[in-house]
Amino acid sequence: MTHPRLRPTLLLLLAAWLGAIAIVTQTLLSAEVNRWEAKFDVDARLLLSDVKQKLDTNEAVLAGFSAFLQAVDRSDTDSTMRYAAVAASAYPHIYMIEVARRVNLADETAFQSSLRDHWRDDFTIKDFAEITGRSFDDNTRKGATWPILFMYPSLPETQAIFGVRLETVDYLSRTVALAQGNIRPVVSPVFSMYEGGSAYILLQEVTRPAGKSPTELNFFGDTMMAILLIKTEALLPARAREAEFANISVSASIVSPGNPETLLFEQNAPPAGSLERLLLPRFTRLLSINNATQPTQIRFVRQLQWGDLLQPERLMILLLLGAALLAAPWVTMRHYLSLDRAEIEQERSAYLVTHDLLTSLPNRFLFTDRFEHAVRSWKRNGNSFALMLADLDHFKEINDQHGHDVGDQVLVACANRMAGELRSCDTVARHGGDEFVILLANVENAEDAENVGRKLLAAIAEPIETAAGPAHIGCSIGIAIFPTHGTNLDALRKAADVAMYQAKDHGRNAVSVFSGPAQSFSTKSVA
Repeated sequence: MTHPRLRPTLLLLLAAWLGAIAIVTQTLLSAEVNRWEAKFDVDARLLLSDVKQKLDTNEAVLAGFSAFLQAVDRSDTDSTMRYAAVAASAYPHIYMIEVARRVNLADETAFQSSLRDHWRDDFTIKDFAEITGRSFDDNTRKGATWPILFMYPSLPETQAIFGVRLETVDYLSRTVALAQGNIRPVVSPVFSMYEGGSAYILLQEVTRPAGKSPTELNFFGDTMMAILLIKTEALLPARAREAEFANISVSASIVSPGNPETLLFEQNAPPAGSLERLLLPRFTRLLSINNATQPTQIRFVRQLQWGDLLQPERLMILLLLGAALLAAPWVTMRHYLSLDRAEIEQERSAYLVTHDLLTSLPNRFLFTDRFEHAVRSWKRNGNSFALMLADLDHFKEINDQHGHDVGDQVLVACANRMAGELRSCDTVARHGGDEFVILLANVENAEDAENVGRKLLAAIAEPIETAAGPAHIGCSIGIAIFPTHGTNLDALRKAADVAMYQAKDHGRNAVSVFSGPAQSFSTKSVA
């Protein structure tokens, strides 16, 4: 009977396939988790970018408005209103644009009377407590006050704000003091607005020359405070409410030095189930916006849910994996064939990543790896080496006269000739355009490298057959020796580049060895 002997084999095969399915299932779920985490990172960056753009816009608008106030006529409120209207309509997250004027306490009564005669007959300079009933002990006036004279838009619910002394607003008093004499904008803490909602303010002191005529109504004065009022909820990007972002909890706080950290806005994702919180990962990122005046931290949180992982296509894959138990040999063969294809593709991808597509020479990445090998060999055996930078002379003229196809033929021919003149332990790579970089291993002195350079010049100087006929081209080569001229790739490349340009300065088609900035160059050409 064969069944007893077959049964253990079948069980072993079944166990092997069950284990394989378990591994593949775990891999699929891990890949899906990684995909969702990568998407979460992208979404967080997009939201962060939206907020940063608005914060940067605040600074730009305030700077522009401050410059406008310096230039506008002192009583030209109509121009100021038009300017503010344009700015506010272009950037809806800016709730209000305001101006407060510095008034000496000794001139306060006369100034109030003047504005009543020429502007608003009900204008009164007052403390903020008079309209809110919130008492505040103000110790910051020091001979001057800052009444608010301009607001856009002038909303009905904000009319009482006209004439309010800015320094008497409890949450702005310290900010006003910091803004005086400060050339940079200053940010206030987040506060609850008189008309409802939360906001914060950007302040910047604006100073301009004294008025031209002592008889004109100097409405804005010589020293003002340009003010932007930003509603915090308007900073929350609109995309945060879209379906693909809705599962991300977002909370932002402004962390300005000298002010307590205050919440700007937040949006909470729908709550996840207890099993989801227990078994599935939770992604959290704390990102910073290093804005000069409004430094902000934003916390992004997403709790992965079953619906994210068990999408219809993923369930179908799991069913197909179960069906694979019925076709073990076919699945095994297909698996090995897939591995073979993956290996071939990986080798092809590795080649494309490390080689230049036109010349088939190593590119910068592979050359850097060969350079690191040479450095390690030097550390073990003390074998110095040379780095050569070769630049084709007048190559642009070939491209201009005969086209890029002929230029490519010249590049390929030069690459092949240089490779043919070098040893198997040496490396020539295309550095970019018509420039090549060469690594000569086990070079005892500069003369050895010069000899190789002259061989390369002679090889390149031979006529090159192209579709446009024989082409003649020269080459300028700069040489740097490791470790004499540098102990890292960047230093050697710069030294070889200097030597190569020295060769060009000596008539081109020459080999030049870097001798240091304080010494002369050794330059030899090939006739």
